[in-house]
Amino acid sequence: MDGGGDGQQQHHCDPQHDHGQARGAAQGQSRASSRRPASTSAPPPADIHAAASPQIPIDSAAEKLSGQFALGRQGDFLPGDLIDTARKVAGQARRKPTAVLRAGAGFAGELLRIAGGESTLAIDAADKRFADPAWQQSWFYRGWVKGWLALGQSLQQYARQSGLNAKESERAAFLMTQVTEALAPSNNLLNPVALRKAIDTGGSSLRRGLANLLGDLAAGRSLPSQSNDSAFKVGGNLAVTAGAVVLRTEMFELLQYAPQTAQVRAKPIVVVPSIVNKYYAFDLASGRSVFEHFIQQGLTLFTIVWRNPRPEHDHWGLAEYQEAIDQAITVAGEICGVDDVNVWGVCGAGPLVTSLIGHHAATRQRKVSSLMLFVSPHDMSHLGDVPGIGAFTDPAFADKHKARSARRMSAEAFSLLFGLLRPNDLIWNYWVNNYLLGNDPPTFDILTWNNDGTGMTAAFNRDFSELAQTNPLVTPGAMKVRGKPIADLSKLGIDSYVLGAMTDHLCLWQDVYRTARLLGARSQFVLGSSGHIQTIVNPPGNPKAAYFTNPAKPVAAEDWLASATRHPGSWWEHCVAWTHEHSGPWVDAPAKPGNRKYPSIGKAPGKYVLEKV
Repeated sequence: MDGGGDGQQQHHCDPQHDHGQARGAAQGQSRASSRRPASTSAPPPADIHAAASPQIPIDSAAEKLSGQFALGRQGDFLPGDLIDTARKVAGQARRKPTAVLRAGAGFAGELLRIAGGESTLAIDAADKRFADPAWQQSWFYRGWVKGWLALGQSLQQYARQSGLNAKESERAAFLMTQVTEALAPSNNLLNPVALRKAIDTGGSSLRRGLANLLGDLAAGRSLPSQSNDSAFKVGGNLAVTAGAVVLRTEMFELLQYAPQTAQVRAKPIVVVPSIVNKYYAFDLASGRSVFEHFIQQGLTLFTIVWRNPRPEHDHWGLAEYQEAIDQAITVAGEICGVDDVNVWGVCGAGPLVTSLIGHHAATRQRKVSSLMLFVSPHDMSHLGDVPGIGAFTDPAFADKHKARSARRMSAEAFSLLFGLLRPNDLIWNYWVNNYLLGNDPPTFDILTWNNDGTGMTAAFNRDFSELAQTNPLVTPGAMKVRGKPIADLSKLGIDSYVLGAMTDHLCLWQDVYRTARLLGARSQFVLGSSGHIQTIVNPPGNPKAAYFTNPAKPVAAEDWLASATRHPGSWWEHCVAWTHEHSGPWVDAPAKPGNRKYPSIGKAPGKYVLEKV
């Protein structure tokens, strides 16, 4: 890794230098909700963007942010595993045809009840696929949907009663969900909305839809386009907070943002984004940028920008990423003339940051003043409870596919994986919009960010899979950094702020709550009232926003929530106040970024965020 040289430079917030140099499938939804309390004293408000964009699954698009956890716990599940599952299901059907006959008889009986008007199956009023009145008013469409619901029930019945073992049965149910969602009556040209639009437009909607399909095929996409990316440009109207690149290595760039106040706190924040997503979810347009807001409150902020790894970088593993994080922390401290800094760890980067701080504590280094973790589970023993993932977490499955940990994962593979986890929201929703209705993909910054993914190196895939399977962070001394056991996470000697998201579908808030408990008495857990990205991108001023706090940390997450206090507004303001307490005295803002050793080598957002692989 290139740590200095003509490309490696840094900026300075040191006061001396400053003066001198101046929604998912129904099955998945029910499983996810079962882990939340049925009610609380203050029900969560509606999601921040729901009213503005009712058809855009904002949080579904964000689930890729949790990819490292999912892949690790699944033993690197890939779409090809569905083929293996299909073969096993077919083989079981030959061996035990009675289960097929029972499910088939149940399906036939339900079809007879539908034909006789006696079926109790009903369209879910919340399912937007069937919101058009024709689905209820037309006997043809109404019967079609009920028949489809009956088919889904029968397929799930067979998966449960086929005689497969428990985990194989779960995988079979996952496969049946894919089949059912693909066969939804809304997914073909007889969809009454698509049919009506084709007639009204004289067939032009079909021509546009075909053009959209051919465009996606020509671009080599495995899924329908989720966003109209032409409306956004990184560095143009995304990731536009002013700053500079103060360090560039082979692995990452370090950005230092320009101050927006006359004075700033002495200790900066160093942000460590997820390895498999680009950092600018935290720096969208002005007014929706987490970074901008914190800077406007007098806080100095640096962020790592990970390079999108190429095949020649496949040796980058967990140790290499931790060394990079440590280097960024050191450089930011040198620029600002302080011994310790505040660090943010985002999602899958959180365990890397926390274990590095554990190494600091074990080796008596004081480099971090405080820690903030965003939607970052550390105890991975419960991640199999996540809908769709639990089916692929058994040791036998992981061992069978252990060789996969030696290969890299592309951004496209992540997109396909998470499309399968929530097929209606992430695949068929766009299939209908783009191809059947002939509409352009939605224009939305979060969806553009979601499509701008990065890959995972083979070494990091291997290392993180092992981390997820062995779960060493819950056992003092089990995790090693640089060959030495790290300190007990409850004894790091620093304060921590742990943020969870109430309706997060992958990093379930209960799992994130366990992180706060692992970090001991000096940790604080805060719960946002919406989903993964909607909780993070939640600027002040939204009348529906809220967050929950509770100084106690009982064993059960639900007990924590039951006695928590609901606060209207955004957690941003709460976290800003907490960060000020850990950021040292006020000093004059730097006149320019970096310092003599690490001068500016270019404007933010830099080069690496623009790289495609």
